[in-house]
Amino acid sequence: MNKPIKRLEIIKNAIELEDDDIIHGQVLQLKKECLDSELKSIVQTLEQKHYAEAMTAIIAWLQNQRALTAWQDPRIAANKLELKALETELRDLIDRRNSRIQRLDEFNNLYMTRLGPLMTEILRLRKVLAEKMLRKQLREGDRSEPVAEESARKADADYESYRQRHQEAQRHQQAQQRLAESERQELKRLWRQASKLCHPDLVDNELKAEATSLMVQLNQARQRSDLATIRMILGKLMQGQKPMMASERLNDLERLARRVAEIRQQIQALNAELVSLEKEGSWQLVTTLRDPEGYFQQQEKAMRNTIYTLERQIVDAGFDEVA
Repeated sequence: MNKPIKRLEIIKNAIELEDDDIIHGQVLQLKKECLDSELKSIVQTLEQKHYAEAMTAIIAWLQNQRALTAWQDPRIAANKLELKALETELRDLIDRRNSRIQRLDEFNNLYMTRLGPLMTEILRLRKVLAEKMLRKQLREGDRSEPVAEESARKADADYESYRQRHQEAQRHQQAQQRLAESERQELKRLWRQASKLCHPDLVDNELKAEATSLMVQLNQARQRSDLATIRMILGKLMQGQKPMMASERLNDLERLARRVAEIRQQIQALNAELVSLEKEGSWQLVTTLRDPEGYFQQQEKAMRNTIYTLERQIVDAGFDEVA
């Protein structure tokens, strides 16, 4: 009931100031509230511009409400408004970060599609060369230098790690190919929209576990190109069955002030993260690349040369096979 009280106080002051615009704006907002029959009658009187009659009714209604309504610290409303503004700022920053990560992911998927097989072969040949160098060292009985063993272990780990990433990228590409271009664009748009509504950094602390679970589902659906699941999650969030933002849930001054301080820290950290991300070489490449096809052709040529060099190294070292 606090909002109708405050709106009628504004309307009362606006009548005294003879400011019809303020009256009209507050009446529009007041009509959106849950009104009892007495308030509906006041709204109707105001819409008819019977201001003298309305003023009498407003004064009587406000006096009655003040007798029934407990006092609320005005600092609570101020903190809620400040928190809401900070949540909006944080949401925009998270969206900026997500859009950049999406752009990097798209480039990485394209890179894996075009160059993944060549890079996998390079790492396989390095693994073969390192393993055979280790066997040669063991055969010759030279255990004084652990370099060959460490090199073989690292080459094997690099190969297996990259091979798994390449397989994941292939599965992601296959899933995307099941969608039309318009559906792929819709998936990206809806994922960003949903993530802004349930990101764990945005919601009230009591709902972080629930928000984290929703974000995991969203990210998994995005990876599978599962547009139906993303639509379903967004639909539930849009229904607004219960508020998730702290500004909509908290009414305790101490907790509000604490949450304001937390979000200020999050905003500071996220700004620093964005500055750091935009300095990275991968982001610089993505944002400055004017001829992607020429870039990939150049990389393909360089990788084929590396494959040839590794094959020669295996042969020149006296091994009888490359694979």
